[in-house]
Amino acid sequence: MAHDVFISHSAKDKVTADAVCAMLESEGVRCWIAPRDVLPSMEWSEAIIDAIEECRIMVLVFTANANASPQIRREVERAVNRGVAILPVRIEDVLPGKGLEYFIGNVHWLDALNPPLEAHLKSLAGTIKIVLARTEPSTVQRAPSAEPTRLAESRPAVGAAEIPHISQPAVTARSLEQPEESGTRNSGRWQSGGGNVAAGPPQRIPAWAWGGGLIAAVLLVAVVAVVHFTSHSAPAGPPPAAPEPVQGSPGTAGPGGAAPTAPAATPGATPEVAASRAPSLEATMKTIQGELSSIGTVSFTTFGKNTANGSASQNAVINQISNVVADPAQCRVSYHWKVWRNSNRMAQPAVDKNSWFLLHEVTSVVVEPLNQYSSEVNAAGGHPNMVVTSTAPPMTALVVHMPSWVNELPFTNKVSADRAAKAVSQAVRLCGGRLAN
Repeated sequence: MAHDVFISHSAKDKVTADAVCAMLESEGVRCWIAPRDVLPSMEWSEAIIDAIEECRIMVLVFTANANASPQIRREVERAVNRGVAILPVRIEDVLPGKGLEYFIGNVHWLDALNPPLEAHLKSLAGTIKIVLARTEPSTVQRAPSAEPTRLAESRPAVGAAEIPHISQPAVTARSLEQPEESGTRNSGRWQSGGGNVAAGPPQRIPAWAWGGGLIAAVLLVAVVAVVHFTSHSAPAGPPPAAPEPVQGSPGTAGPGGAAPTAPAATPGATPEVAASRAPSLEATMKTIQGELSSIGTVSFTTFGKNTANGSASQNAVINQISNVVADPAQCRVSYHWKVWRNSNRMAQPAVDKNSWFLLHEVTSVVVEPLNQYSSEVNAAGGHPNMVVTSTAPPMTALVVHMPSWVNELPFTNKVSADRAAKAVSQAVRLCGGRLAN
């Protein structure tokens, strides 16, 4: 049976892999999993290779056991070479070894570390169905066979009422000048009385047909001449220009000091519909991924001041953004965020987590100096006297607001922050969201 998903797992994680398979198949996703789908008498390696080549997505149940398994590495390598999409589901808090990292280091992960597992698997099933729907292979048009297919000949399903076979005579197109005794005339076609009829001698085309064709040709030449004359007699000058898009990055003022207004998104727009617009959603997401990935690791110092008593302080920070994945299928941007601060003596990161934002839920995108953003955070947290006076080197914050939380991304280059903000704003509109700014 054809399948959509190949489930790659260590034999030691069979219970978890079976749970993944059960959830996906309950959602209508066809799965291949060993040893269940290895046919008797078939070599194991041959069955694995055939299954990987026939699938469209590989779900990797990633654990410490899978990380140490040479068999898993071979399966992943085979999938990569065959162009199969890989979706790792991390069940344990481990990072891939070098053998696997080479193949899946830049692939978006689904973390299923926190219970209940069922909720994560439900999310996995939803993601896979979206990806399968967007990559549904196009139906191949087959040439019609010489013998017409009779629908009545197909066998009914088990338990269905038997459909009687009704024999239909073959239909063959013929010239209208054929003698009437070779068949019965029906709507300008001749239907033979039984099976195929041998072709007769070539028929002479009547004079009236030649005359009609000559008149049609003369009319066609006249129409072409009229169209040509009309197109060349149009007034000279460039065609009316299309309205230009509003320029300006989020958080900056437009002409006359007014903030640029983004065009309103179509209510209820879906990512599939929005992706057909220009620029395409896929291209915009690639821009987001490139700009956020360029952040990498940045080190800077913040200088603060308590406006109530005049005391000053400084804080050394190392901020790292990695594993950036911009997924147009889900209208989602995810990344890993790690921050060290001198308050914990740099022994361990103060923040170490996976972060993300769903583009259709973004409410505003702002670019501002990092010290301004930090002061605003202090004020919102009940410390209005704590003001960050400066940063060294000067840092710019890309602030992505959502209804429940805020994503703050540090840039050493304001131009890059502006580019990222424009791309995020465009992607929000393409994904059916609305920005307040």
